[in-house]
Formats: sequence, C-alpha cells, structure tokens
Amino acid sequence: MKRQHNTMIIGLLGSILLGLSTYVLMTIVELQVHIGMLTEEIMSIDKQIGRIYNHMDRLTK
Repeated sequence: MKRQHNTMIIGLLGSILLGLSTYVLMTIVELQVHIGMLTEEIMSIDKQIGRIYNHMDRLTK
C-alpha cells in the first residue's frame, strides 16, 4: 500500500512541476516579446528625436 501511495505522490508532484514550468516558460517568452516591442518603440522615438535635432540644426545655420 505504501508503494502505491508514493507512486501517486510522485505523479502528482510531476504534474504540478510540469504545469508550473510550462507557465514560467510562457511568461518568459511573453516578457521577451514585450521587451522586443519596447526596444523597437524606443529606437523609433530616438530616430524621430534625431530628425528633429537635425532639422533644428539646419534652421540655425
């Protein structure tokens, strides 16, 4: 009876760990996507600011 009880506990713990690791992996991938999107947006803003400064420099010369 004790061996069957241990097998059930191991199966339950394995299922919990599998679900938890899947959730963590999905969260990490989602965070990486968000970081990529934010980086792209920041680079776009940086380009726009550079264009504004370049235009101001042309006007002052």
